[in-house]
Amino acid sequence: MPPLNPFLRAFFRSPYPSQCQPASHHVLLVPTTEVLFSAKDRETNVSYAELASSEEFIASHVLRVPGGAPPQTPAAGGSVRETKGKAKPYSTINGRTVVVKDTFVYSNKGFKTLNQAQLLSDAIYYPDSHDGQQWLVYYISRPLIGSFQSTPLLPAIISDEPSKERKRTLAEASGSEIAQVEHRPMVTKKRVVKNFGDLLMQFPMISRQMQGGLEKVIRDLIAANDQPIRKRDSRRSSASSHRSTPSLSDSVSSVKSSLSGASTVHPTALELEPEEESIRSSLETAITSAIDLFQGVDKTQLSLLGANTELTGPVVERMIERYVTEQVHDQTLFPRVCAVRRPDDAELDSKIRRMADVDIAQVGIPIEGGMQGKRDLSRRLDKGIEAFKKMGVASSPQEMLEILLSTQKDITAGAEEAGKSTGEEKLPSNLTINADVLVSMLLIVVIRSSVRHLHSRLLYMRYFIFIDEVETGEQGYALATLEAVLTHLSGGSKALRRASQRNRALWQAAKSGDVQALEAILQPDGLIGETVSESPIPLEDSSDGDISVDLDIGDENEIPLSSSTTLDGGFGSLQHVFPFQKPPTPPPDVGDADPVKKKKRVSMAPRSQSQSSAYSSRSHSRTKSVDSTTDGSVHNDLSAEKLAQTQDDDGSSVLMMAVDARQAKALRFLLSIPAQFRAEFVLDDVNNEGTTLLSAAVQSGDRPVIDELLSYLELNASSTQIEHYFLLQDSKGRCVAHYLFNQPHLIQRFGKKLPWRLKDRNGQTPLFALCRSYDHEEYHSMIVTALTLATEAQGDGRRLQLDDHVDAKGNTLLHVVNDMDITVRLLRHCDSDVNAANDKRFTPLMVGSKYGRLDLVRALFGDPRTDLTLRDLRGLSAVELAKDDEVRNKIDDLVLLSSPLGSDGRITRIVRSFFVEDATVRLVLKSGARNSANGLVTVTTCRRSPADFENLSKWLAIEHPASWLP
Repeated sequence: MPPLNPFLRAFFRSPYPSQCQPASHHVLLVPTTEVLFSAKDRETNVSYAELASSEEFIASHVLRVPGGAPPQTPAAGGSVRETKGKAKPYSTINGRTVVVKDTFVYSNKGFKTLNQAQLLSDAIYYPDSHDGQQWLVYYISRPLIGSFQSTPLLPAIISDEPSKERKRTLAEASGSEIAQVEHRPMVTKKRVVKNFGDLLMQFPMISRQMQGGLEKVIRDLIAANDQPIRKRDSRRSSASSHRSTPSLSDSVSSVKSSLSGASTVHPTALELEPEEESIRSSLETAITSAIDLFQGVDKTQLSLLGANTELTGPVVERMIERYVTEQVHDQTLFPRVCAVRRPDDAELDSKIRRMADVDIAQVGIPIEGGMQGKRDLSRRLDKGIEAFKKMGVASSPQEMLEILLSTQKDITAGAEEAGKSTGEEKLPSNLTINADVLVSMLLIVVIRSSVRHLHSRLLYMRYFIFIDEVETGEQGYALATLEAVLTHLSGGSKALRRASQRNRALWQAAKSGDVQALEAILQPDGLIGETVSESPIPLEDSSDGDISVDLDIGDENEIPLSSSTTLDGGFGSLQHVFPFQKPPTPPPDVGDADPVKKKKRVSMAPRSQSQSSAYSSRSHSRTKSVDSTTDGSVHNDLSAEKLAQTQDDDGSSVLMMAVDARQAKALRFLLSIPAQFRAEFVLDDVNNEGTTLLSAAVQSGDRPVIDELLSYLELNASSTQIEHYFLLQDSKGRCVAHYLFNQPHLIQRFGKKLPWRLKDRNGQTPLFALCRSYDHEEYHSMIVTALTLATEAQGDGRRLQLDDHVDAKGNTLLHVVNDMDITVRLLRHCDSDVNAANDKRFTPLMVGSKYGRLDLVRALFGDPRTDLTLRDLRGLSAVELAKDDEVRNKIDDLVLLSSPLGSDGRITRIVRSFFVEDATVRLVLKSGARNSANGLVTVTTCRRSPADFENLSKWLAIEHPASWLP
């Protein structure tokens, strides 16, 4: 009966079997029957079942394996370990070359197309012929000839839906729109052009016509600005000047008025210096010349451009403008603008550096939801900070403006988008992003991003973009907001710098463990001239009161700000300055103060004309002025309650700083102030990574700090609160139990309360993490204790379920444990699967063999459930995956000793077979007997080929014909 496989049937009916002699020197690569019947060659559109009968197909799937080593490989006497996994070329009987590596076959020289197939299995095939020769057959996943295209067989299922032909007939008969859709012409796909450089690359004819002119335009632009910068005589145009207050106020007010549609133009107080006017004029001339060059290109090429892209005239003009600007940005344009504005930039950069430690809650952003609301706001601001940092490497004013728009989008819509991207269900934010809040949020972004030359960049975006209208719309609103922020940072940030300085002093005291400094800052008697309330002010109430602004009317550039928290609601709220306390009543005596530098206190409503925390409209100041105050109000703003709740850029509180710095005494002092650090605050205190205080302490490994925290928690939190505290996970999904290898004594102390089955983002449980702590000094005792407590924590009285401790890659505890006694314990006392495979199809035995863990291999061999025949994805067994020959030899010994003894007390067995370089098989023969003197087993090993056994049988039959029974 002929075989069902089309290839085998065609091969044994062809003359090739007689040409392939001896058969032991040839190997057949046979595609499976299913593949041959359910696939076709894409080029010829012929089924592989038909192609299998062609001479080319047959000859290309028969490998010639001569008695020697394969071509371009080491000699047959080489080490199998060294050559395992290396690519080996073999020739086919029609002169082509295929490459075999691991379990894959690749078509190489002589093939029209490069294909690859996987070696699925091998078999010895006996054809239905008189000679009865054995053929070695390797089944492969797809043919090596042609372009493979799957044509699966459709099941014969009767459906009530009309077929495509029936639908077409009905459409043609009714004249419906379906017929028109069937016959509509193909739409040409438009090219995507990202920038003008990309346009010149995709349309070389346009590039050839414009290249010389563009180079001349850029050279002329560089030459026109290649003059030394004249030193500025005055600072009349400085945006930070206090004398520009009216115009700045108008600019700031325009930001807020644009929300209500009252104005579409955003005026600015920025004025160009003569040098900047010259630079701007030369750039505008260059851009105009470049646009004229493009318009002078051959009309045929422009028509081709319009037909193949979606570009329009204004879009191309913007591309040309950006292209010209980018060519001279780093060389001439921006450095000269920075040179003109160097004094303003240097002053602003210096002030921003002194504000680096300002807390989010100190800039007047209304925070709802307590510490959780503050963390959500911090994540939004962090996203905006990352976007704004890109402005430092922007190569054109257009790119800077795009970054500014992206930053404002991130900080205003970051919460909703973050919820969508993480897939978490987030409640809608109650924070209304009006102009006041936007300025405060952008203030934090500017301070923490540390981008330099901000005055130059603002002027660069405002005056060096010509095609787009940057004074109106969304772009004008963004620039006006940034200008308001820079105006406040330059002229009215004294209170911010004072708050930053006070925060820095507190944080440094916590990090250095200076208890006296902490007491001076946080205790009521340590503050001069400050009235401290009896109870701490909760974070969510920090912005509920009304805010007022101090305007310093005088010759100073500084405009210090202060605000008050009124309880009677008598004044309006301007929630973009500082959530400070109410000023002293009556105000301090300021009779000795200089009348020129007299300060007026102005309170504004939330819907006022105010935009930044430094300026207000003149009319509003006249109608809402109240009693003046001195700098003592700023001290009231920096109360102990507010300072205790401050956090740095990483979201670390004062407590977290003491924990990270391993300052147990400072932590003890801070926790002894219940007015500032309540139990709820301590339990909810996490940084931006979600790390709790206890988790950070455990990771630091400082025993005194851990003891201080645990003592505080046991005294001030209930058992339920502590268990919930242990469940809190950081950004990696890990809770405090995942880090217990740093402090193993806590396992016994809190073992039953720990979430042993809680998985992190890698799918690892705390017990899994402990088992991977291979170099730990207390590895054995730590894991034994953890196994006992994890079993008790299940609460069902059953054995430990190892299925609850499988990571995302499919590894079980048996895969990762590195101790023989623990492995035996897992096998005997836990509900385990000794043959469980991970994503790479590695069983615990394969892992132990691969990494040379002989004790684990011996323990796994002792379990009768272990299957030695399992293979991984590459078809390798545990013996073949062994680290070296020593491990492989030990596994062979274990296989030998697992066999029953013979009648003579000796064990003899063929433990393994393997291929060598000459494509023959070697059998590993072992024999062992127990030594009566010392009780050890002496093992003898030899490697023999099947021919040796054939010769042995032959000569025994000749020498002992009467007694030899084959």
